[in-house]
Amino acid sequence: MPTRNAQIKEFQPGKSMMREKCSTRCLQGFYIVVCMHISMMLLSGFTKGLGVMLATLREEFIADTWMIGSLIAGMNAVAGFAGPISGPLHGSFGTRTVVVISGLLSGASVILSSFSTSVFHVALTLSLLTGPGLSIISILTRAMAGRHFTTGYAIATGIGSSGHAVGLVVVGPLTQVLLDTYGWRGALLLLGAISLHLGAFGFLLRSAPESTQKENEYLPLVSTEEEEPAADQSRIPNGEKKSRFHIKKDAIIARLNLLGWTICCCAKFWIAFPVFGCDYITCDLWLMYFVVYAETKGFSGYEAVTFTLAGGIGNIVFKIVLGLILDRGLLNLRLSLFSTIIASSLGLLTLPWINTYWMMMVNAFLFQGLSGMTATMSDIYTRDLFGAEDLVPAFSWIGVFTAALALAFGFFPGKPRLYFKNAC
Repeated sequence: MPTRNAQIKEFQPGKSMMREKCSTRCLQGFYIVVCMHISMMLLSGFTKGLGVMLATLREEFIADTWMIGSLIAGMNAVAGFAGPISGPLHGSFGTRTVVVISGLLSGASVILSSFSTSVFHVALTLSLLTGPGLSIISILTRAMAGRHFTTGYAIATGIGSSGHAVGLVVVGPLTQVLLDTYGWRGALLLLGAISLHLGAFGFLLRSAPESTQKENEYLPLVSTEEEEPAADQSRIPNGEKKSRFHIKKDAIIARLNLLGWTICCCAKFWIAFPVFGCDYITCDLWLMYFVVYAETKGFSGYEAVTFTLAGGIGNIVFKIVLGLILDRGLLNLRLSLFSTIIASSLGLLTLPWINTYWMMMVNAFLFQGLSGMTATMSDIYTRDLFGAEDLVPAFSWIGVFTAALALAFGFFPGKPRLYFKNAC
């Protein structure tokens, strides 16, 4: 019979392996959250940074303001419409490879844009590579977090998505400093060099599990099996026209299946999209028009920028606090989501009656904080609806419809302001 010391020695290797697996899993979760945080920080930071450089680019290229504004809107729109290719890229190469390549390409494209000689060159490089690259990384890391975190998902999502607010708070002022010191070309060059670090962080991510890889390989196998009978039917003279039509139809459906378009046919998709899309576009329009709106109330440009800074801080604080509360199970998700949407709406509705400096600060802090809570709970709610394995197509197509919504109604807040200005 083995002694007690021998039994302890036999048990210790298994215990050390469990500790090693646990530490590896925690470290991997940290890498996922960092990549998500940086991708969102750079995407919102570039949007804010281009807004800071708008006047300089307008004078440099002798272009109208609407042309530079369209450049910024185009980068965000293409970033949203590029989301569906995340699924095929993830299935073919894995999240780690896609994050590395997308991070390097997005950084290189920003560096390349610093050598531009026209507005068209800047728009081409940023719209085709920078926006889509960062958007794809954001989608894949959000989906990877949904698969990885069985516990602590709320706080992980809160910290990762708070990169959006950090980009507004940090990258915007940093762009102004770089612009004053090195000019717009030097600013883009340094911002591109900073964004190259995202590709380095991608190397820390692990490849997808074998079960996920097998699931991603399922569609091509089925499509080839379905194409073979169609090809055999095409040899029958009587059904030649019909079989050719079905061959083309099956080929188109197979390509669309790779993009995950069938997720749009689910009723639960049209429940998740309005929650995320309406909050996203409202938050973006707030960022675009709030400074101008504050100036119409008599505040200086410096004071208006201070309001947005307070909003960014509120966004970060509320997301982290909410994540800790949700992970402890102290709040009901759907009831909290409903209450937060109502509260953030009241923040906008009461804004016309607020005219003092500190009340504007409080309003910005609360609105952006509540909006950040809505965004975090929206991701959690989407995972509850679709499960962890369908998050890539769900996030991708939600991004597509959100981009379409932004293009359709992004101009609307400026219309009433223009009308009242002309009336006066």
